[in-house]
Amino acid sequence: MSTMKDVAKRAGVSLGTVSNVLNNRSTVLPENRERVLKAVDELNFKANEVARSLKTKSSRDIALIIPDISNPFYPELARGAEDAANKAGYQVLLCNNDRTYQKEWDYIESLSSKNIAGLIMVKPQLSLQEISEISCQLCVILVDIGMPLQSSYNVINVNDYGGFTQGMQLLYTHGHRKIGFISGLMESLSSHTRYSAYVQFLAQHGIPLREEYVIKGDYTWNSGYQAAKGFMAIGDPPTAIFAANDLMAIGCMKALQEIGLEIPGDISVLGYDNIEMTNLCTPGLTTIEQPKYDLGVCSVEMLLRRVEERNAGKDKQSEHLMMDTCVILRNSVGDVKV
Repeated sequence: MSTMKDVAKRAGVSLGTVSNVLNNRSTVLPENRERVLKAVDELNFKANEVARSLKTKSSRDIALIIPDISNPFYPELARGAEDAANKAGYQVLLCNNDRTYQKEWDYIESLSSKNIAGLIMVKPQLSLQEISEISCQLCVILVDIGMPLQSSYNVINVNDYGGFTQGMQLLYTHGHRKIGFISGLMESLSSHTRYSAYVQFLAQHGIPLREEYVIKGDYTWNSGYQAAKGFMAIGDPPTAIFAANDLMAIGCMKALQEIGLEIPGDISVLGYDNIEMTNLCTPGLTTIEQPKYDLGVCSVEMLLRRVEERNAGKDKQSEHLMMDTCVILRNSVGDVKV
């Protein structure tokens, strides 16, 4: 099936020009209009009605698509987005895609009839080509996605490499050299970055990478629980476990305590995110804080800047923002047991 990008390439024009022709705007030069229509005919292109119907006009609704509403990280992000939107006179439509392409696309189709002002996509499942076609009609902000700095997309990421390196350094300072890692689903920039930081920290400090010390989780507490059981079944188990999110770290702590291990006396556990329930663990979970609430605020503020520019007929701008992390010290990390 042909896309708008295929039409633009065949006609030798930009995606924006193709969009203007398909929407019958009068600003297109006659020769460019003719080339686009010819390419449409040659490619038997059928305009994406979903993308075409996503227009800003005077809407005061913003859509926020998140991967998993059951993960406490995302409601905190959504709260920041909602507060920032309400302050500016907008409402947030919250969509949970369950980390699936089809559900995300179903939401896009549904939103096409709601005349939204803009769209924020966290860990988007759609391809860049599909996002590009939607962006021709609608202001889109992307959160947690790999993108060249010179790209024309509006992107917000967290410095996960720095954050995970901070965590590894904390464990190293406490004497840990046998560090187990519970990874995430590896479906996003953040997941790959945290794994890369783990591998590179070990290499930089002359610590061999042991395959049995890396277990893939799925961000749920149960996957952390099962991973901890797996680590403890190893003949030479790790002295510390670093989980790629707090839910997995909490599940990990539960499994270790059921076995009879003391945290951090026998083994240390470190999480990532600093969700609210980390304060409720016994012991309190030491973790790396992500700016969850601020991610939501900044994504809305960036989106509204793009909406204002588009409504004013200004040239399309783009922003790339990298947000920092910090270590939250509690009681789950201690010196290695001699």
